[in-house]
Amino acid sequence: MKKREHDAAGHNACGVLESNFLAQLSNMIWFRRVFHSLVVLAIIQIAYYYPQMPDVLASHFDGSGAPNDWSSRNGFFGLYALILLMLLGIFILLPPWSEKRAGFGRKLPHRDYWLAPERLQQTRQFLRDQMMIMGVVHLALAIFAVQLAILANFDQQPRLHSSIGWALALYFVFLIAWLIHYFLHFRKP
Repeated sequence: MKKREHDAAGHNACGVLESNFLAQLSNMIWFRRVFHSLVVLAIIQIAYYYPQMPDVLASHFDGSGAPNDWSSRNGFFGLYALILLMLLGIFILLPPWSEKRAGFGRKLPHRDYWLAPERLQQTRQFLRDQMMIMGVVHLALAIFAVQLAILANFDQQPRLHSSIGWALALYFVFLIAWLIHYFLHFRKP
């Protein structure tokens, strides 16, 4: 079965606007909204919990959830803010910047096909969309992990909740599925 070609606006070869493209577009708008909402949530998380945390808090936990390293409150939240800024840079600023570079797509499988002028815009959009999806997943995992660390510090004997294991397992399943999707998308036509 041959894949149908669409222009940047979602029109097929006959010039008909296909609803599948519109569904994809609305999904990407949804992912962007989720990403920006997660950024706002992380800011609220910091603002709400920062004053409630002790001056020194458990910041690293072993495999059984017991704390094995401690940080100052400023150090813990400062590192978290730095990680958030890094995620913003990677998933918001990096895609448009990399598209402007001369070596854009150099590492893509079958790049001669996917970077041909008639497919270049679609390829760029696909990569932007994939970066946004990855941004949502990474940001959600960071917020969840920090929330578990924060909640652990409310107990006299801090202990990280075991749900972090499930979250990491889901994260790695997602990464594997995403990689399969990525390589199937860029398979030889």
